[in-house]
Amino acid sequence: MAKINLLPPDLGPNASVLKFLNLAKKIAILIGLTFFIFGTLLVGYIVFLRMEIKAADKRTQALKSSITALTETEQKFFLLKERTGNIKKLMAKETQKEPLTNSKDLLLNHQGIVLTQVSTSLGKITISGSSPSTNSLGDFFEKIFLSDNFKGVKLTSFLFNPKSGYLFSLELNL
Repeated sequence: MAKINLLPPDLGPNASVLKFLNLAKKIAILIGLTFFIFGTLLVGYIVFLRMEIKAADKRTQALKSSITALTETEQKFFLLKERTGNIKKLMAKETQKEPLTNSKDLLLNHQGIVLTQVSTSLGKITISGSSPSTNSLGDFFEKIFLSDNFKGVKLTSFLFNPKSGYLFSLELNL
């Protein structure tokens, strides 16, 4: 079918208005295209950031598990070090099976000293005894204090009884 224009030519839009409308149409298309491209890029950037966040979260989880494993290993090393230290202490104590062997002569050969009780344990000797005079007791204490066999000497009790004399109790650390 043929197009027939029934409107008179002077009633049509002005040429300047048509140019302006054509320019406005091109600007609208350009702005719409710009928004479409910008929107597409924005959505792509958001997807990219989301993937980066997931990758960073996976790396964080891997680092956390690695830190946990390293912490457990460090605790195992610390416990192992503590155990070896305790084993070394026990081995050193086991070499002192008879604590009286080095100090037998020092403790037993004293005139005027009567030992009533001697007990030994690893690293310690406990002695209880009596003496009728202060001279023999002083000589006994002097020999014990000057001896290199003991790391520490502790006088745990000291009493005077008119019937038996001076009563004492010592703790000797080896």
